[in-house]
Amino acid sequence: MTTRYLFLGPTAPGFVPPPGAGIVLRPPVAAGDLLALPLVAGDTVAIVDGYFHHVRAVPHKEILAVLDRGVTVLGAASTGALRAAELDTFGMRGVGRIYADYRRGRLEADDEVALLHGPPESGYRPMSEPLVNIRAGLAAAVADGVCTRATADRVVEALRSIPYSDRSYQRFAELAGPSGLAPGELTALGRHCARNRRDVKRADALALVELLRAEGPGGGRSGHSGCSGGPVPRTVFLAEWEDRSRRPPGERADHPGSRAALRVLQLFSPDFPAMRRARILSWLARECAESCGSRPTGPDAAVAHGVHRGVYPEPDAGGRHEDGFAFLRPWLTEEETAGGDRLDQLRLFLSRSFEIDPGTGADAMLLDDLEPTAEFARAARTAAACHRFTDELSRSRPDFTVDRILPGRIADLLLAQWGGTRADAEIHALDRGFDSFAAAIEAARPYYPLIKLAPRT
Repeated sequence: MTTRYLFLGPTAPGFVPPPGAGIVLRPPVAAGDLLALPLVAGDTVAIVDGYFHHVRAVPHKEILAVLDRGVTVLGAASTGALRAAELDTFGMRGVGRIYADYRRGRLEADDEVALLHGPPESGYRPMSEPLVNIRAGLAAAVADGVCTRATADRVVEALRSIPYSDRSYQRFAELAGPSGLAPGELTALGRHCARNRRDVKRADALALVELLRAEGPGGGRSGHSGCSGGPVPRTVFLAEWEDRSRRPPGERADHPGSRAALRVLQLFSPDFPAMRRARILSWLARECAESCGSRPTGPDAAVAHGVHRGVYPEPDAGGRHEDGFAFLRPWLTEEETAGGDRLDQLRLFLSRSFEIDPGTGADAMLLDDLEPTAEFARAARTAAACHRFTDELSRSRPDFTVDRILPGRIADLLLAQWGGTRADAEIHALDRGFDSFAAAIEAARPYYPLIKLAPRT
């Protein structure tokens, strides 16, 4: 079964999908919302409204990543029209007049479709008029003989000079200065346009709904002849967004996410370093078997993979050959350097330096393995409790933010949890998948208040 999602808000307030249409209504889209959906090939996503300004807008790369999954993405009327005009050559499909105007260059500015609106509980009630609607209303006024084309153009230019949130027919008289027109003439024109309101955004949104109802299984980027380019590169940013959008199995949409649960294990589980190391060495052994034709599996095969790739020479039989292994020193503690077996040292190095791609760590791989486990479920509950506690603390104490917690206090908590000395803190951080001890301290900020008060949580 395929699913059809519609991201809609102030463009069509109060809209309810037709019965039997199979449309899942979602609020205006923001960054991460598409990746958070349980999308599979054949699903369809339709974007009308989207957040921006105070909330990060849905990025182009996120839409491309969804298209790469074989998902159809449609856009119209507002944010959807903008993104479709920018991405239609990559497979996104635009619908309606506003999309066509952006595509052909008749519209250029993003704020043409922007408006001020109320919160979700108000039904996203519009509190200003989008400029595209006002343009349509003025064009109708010209056709009705209410004003000249020159007057309409002067009004549009005056409206373009003020914030989108201040645009409305009721405030036309305030345009007298920038437009050079008489206040009375502007008031009469505004009243005429308000009485004969043209809503091209809503019309485009409803046309998109009709297409969505009729849309068959999608084909993503490969389903469109206009598509260009190969698979979307999985950049550091895309990997970060994908990891952040994951939710633990069975958890609500407001859960801080699977990555937050992973952070709890990463920061506070005594077993995490050994578990992480075992999974990384296993991953490297599989890669060696696939790419190098190596048959052995396990830690020795992972070490052999480094030899095959020219990272270091073949360890000697006694494990104490020094040539070619000076690079290990920054990756080991003093004790490991002095008394460790060479193979053990190389296993530690491979784990501590591991990246799937440049700048991309093992989070996704670990999440795939850990999400089904009971330990991960417990960590997910702890993560949710920590975030709730921190949020409640911020509301009850306006002077409190996690950014104001002294790094030294967090460092003391982590060292008490990890064991060892401050001198080895950087190595301990690497064992837990952090680039540095400072990065671990920053990652621990949302969890510090509750963990500090309840160390056994």
